[in-house]
Amino acid sequence: MSTAKPRGVYLLLGFAMNLLLGTAYAWSVFARPLQSQFGATSFTVMLPFAVQLALFSVGMVFAGRLVDRHGPRKVAILGGLLVGSGYILSSFLDRVPWPIEYLTLTYGVIVGLGIGFAYNPPIPTAVRWFPDRKGLASGVVVMGFGLSPLVTAPLIEYLIPAYGVSSTFTILGALFLTVLVALGAFLRFPAADWRAPAEAKAAKRTWTPLADVDTKQMIRMPMFWAAWLLYVLGTAGGFMVIGKAKPIAQEVGLVTDMVLATAAIQILAVFNSAGRPLFGRIADTHGPKSALLLMYGVLLGAMALLSLTASVVPLYLGIGITGMVFGGFLAVMPALTTYFFGAKNLGSNYGFMFTGYGSGAIVALFAIGWLRDLYGTYVPAFWIGIILSVVGLLLSLQVKPPRPTAARVEAERVTVRA
Repeated sequence: MSTAKPRGVYLLLGFAMNLLLGTAYAWSVFARPLQSQFGATSFTVMLPFAVQLALFSVGMVFAGRLVDRHGPRKVAILGGLLVGSGYILSSFLDRVPWPIEYLTLTYGVIVGLGIGFAYNPPIPTAVRWFPDRKGLASGVVVMGFGLSPLVTAPLIEYLIPAYGVSSTFTILGALFLTVLVALGAFLRFPAADWRAPAEAKAAKRTWTPLADVDTKQMIRMPMFWAAWLLYVLGTAGGFMVIGKAKPIAQEVGLVTDMVLATAAIQILAVFNSAGRPLFGRIADTHGPKSALLLMYGVLLGAMALLSLTASVVPLYLGIGITGMVFGGFLAVMPALTTYFFGAKNLGSNYGFMFTGYGSGAIVALFAIGWLRDLYGTYVPAFWIGIILSVVGLLLSLQVKPPRPTAARVEAERVTVRA
């Protein structure tokens, strides 16, 4: 594809790739069949999902370095191959003596790494094609990931009873192997001398990138670790709900109708996807710090709502709002990373920043499974979510973006010291 094509094409490509990759968020549909057919507990059934999310962030680190060096196309193709192969290998879980452990390897490790390799390339691609709308562009691309369960959850709900868990993994693997590879083959960075048509309007924006800092310099800066911790806290609150939306609806809201229970996943998907361009746009117009403050305030309210109600409507509203804020972090954090550390090394820099997402996943998903088994309810997990939201809100108040000169001086100081 020539870089002369309309730049919006690259947003569509990234959106479509993420629509497939976001099938990971429909994991709760697999949970009950794995428990009933393979003897998994509330804790162990989350192992493949938690490991997948952790390896997702690890894959982002390696993918980011490769994208910065070799461009997005080859990395995206590799990611598609890994995701498709991992799903297909997962279909053999009924032929091994330890199915959950096997699934943790195939789905958790292989698919997780593949998602990281396929998810990373569209983000720096979008940011480079839309330097005038970084937050909004990254929000539109990752919106597909959040919207995915709206389509994939009903599909999986149909496939499992009709064909079984194993064949469902095979069907999904074949789909991903074919389509993800094809879509990734079209990703391109703009030419070095390319300029955005709307770049003349840049003065109307409230912020611009401060400095180009490489990854080794970035991870030695306090501002990186403050932002990383904010990522952990924000996504941990969201993960309290993301992987357990359907069981929460069934157990906390006492929803017995399967269609209505699955609707919890779909509501989560709609809000999750909408939060990405919404908060991404807020980051563009008011700055990443304002977006963070707003997201933590809203997340605090959502967690309080979930902890206080068992009625279906407010419960689903709390699930939806939590998903909206969770999605917002995945749009705002690339913008914040660009703001603090520049666009030149964004693939690698955001890859390291994204380990905050993986860390939040491990904390939340292990905690919610353990708390559910210990107390027999998901409500204590929401109390933990309230605490995380308060800490995140207070930390957001303390984060101050560096001045352009300060960022460059700090980068140079770290380089000299190294």
